[in-house]
Amino acid sequence: MNILIVYATNSGTTMTTAQTVADKLTKAGHSVTMKEARDTTIENFSAPHAILMGSPSWDFEGHEGMPHEDFLPLMEKLKTVTVEGKPFVIFGLGDSSYKHFCGAVDHLEELVKTMKGKLIVPSLRIDKFYSDQTGNMDKINSWADSVVVALKG
Repeated sequence: MNILIVYATNSGTTMTTAQTVADKLTKAGHSVTMKEARDTTIENFSAPHAILMGSPSWDFEGHEGMPHEDFLPLMEKLKTVTVEGKPFVIFGLGDSSYKHFCGAVDHLEELVKTMKGKLIVPSLRIDKFYSDQTGNMDKINSWADSVVVALKG
């Protein structure tokens, strides 16, 4: 299966998450393309069989819990795209000390609904990655395994 992973990152943890999932999907026999959100076009959404999107949450222009600013122009363009029933997976990293913990996940899930895509696993929300790197990597790996299983079905 051809899979696209679109992500934005600040400190590198969202990219690390994307790469971890990409590695597991590749080992399961999938063809995976990773693209940063700023380098992704709406045309990139037509060919893949499934799409994963990930972003840290930001306080952007006074709005807490927003996707990374690199995602915002792409999201605006994607609101006009329909991908009826296409499988999607969402992941985000954040800090639960903020009012909107992993709010970027909520925005990306809403985008998938707008596009008429289908979320195939519960979205991943990682809290304070660096405060427990080992535990959070375990959560990411376990979640990535569930993505592999969901894509088999």
